[in-house]
Amino acid sequence: MRSGGRSDETLRVIEDSATVCLELESRPDSVTLVRSALSGLGERLELEPELLDDLKTAVSEACNNVVLHAYGSGSGPLTVSLTITSEGVDVLVRDRGSGIQRVSAAEDRMGVGLAVISALADRAEFLSGPDGGTDVRMSFNRGGAGLELAPGALGASSDAEPVSLPGDVILSLAPVTILAHVFGRLARAVAAGSHFSVDRFSDLYPLADAIAAHAEVAGTGGPITCSINSSSRRLELLLAPFAPGSGARLAPEPEAEPGATPLAGLADQLSVEAMNGCELLRIVIVDHRRGRD
Repeated sequence: MRSGGRSDETLRVIEDSATVCLELESRPDSVTLVRSALSGLGERLELEPELLDDLKTAVSEACNNVVLHAYGSGSGPLTVSLTITSEGVDVLVRDRGSGIQRVSAAEDRMGVGLAVISALADRAEFLSGPDGGTDVRMSFNRGGAGLELAPGALGASSDAEPVSLPGDVILSLAPVTILAHVFGRLARAVAAGSHFSVDRFSDLYPLADAIAAHAEVAGTGGPITCSINSSSRRLELLLAPFAPGSGARLAPEPEAEPGATPLAGLADQLSVEAMNGCELLRIVIVDHRRGRD
């Protein structure tokens, strides 16, 4: 097993699993968003640096191939799914276009991409997708003793399906203990592309923490789905599902301590909506600080 330099006392073998699924359009900047989500996941689970580097490089190559080849001069759906267990990490990168199978292996960029993926992953497969396009499946196994992760990093597995939400970027994950790091990194990457000022950008750190804290007490036990719609200096976030009635705890408290930053105080707009017997959280973040970039 590759060593990340941490002492044995801080490690334990985790038997449960974490899942992350990212859906977005196959644009060049989407590769940056995928890498940001992977960085957040690696930080939360304290993945070994070499493993995280291999993951980010191989997944980036697969995503780049989708951006360059799957949809010709246009763009289309790109899905990146990860399952992390004590045995390692399984990854699926899926497109619905012509995919990499119809591109000649003699093309230099494609050949390099396939070679890099095959070299870094313990197993790599390039298959026709169920709805057309291509599936790139990768496995990163780290020894028979299992993958060593930080204590409490993963939660119990759930058979519940993630809810469906509209959005430019859609993230579904479980357990909620990884939400702050993965969603936080992703939202900040989107905000950077939306030209947020430094001051407003910094507000996204406590915002992600506040959302994650709410999810830990108000989640329904299954995956949490987060969607992000972005425009210049504006983000709209949708998150679900949450337990009925749990949104009431998000109202500003009249006797809040000085300096407290509850979720309602960080968002420009905050609303709770009923959705299929659960609650959906809608948050709008606007950067009004144009003069402070």
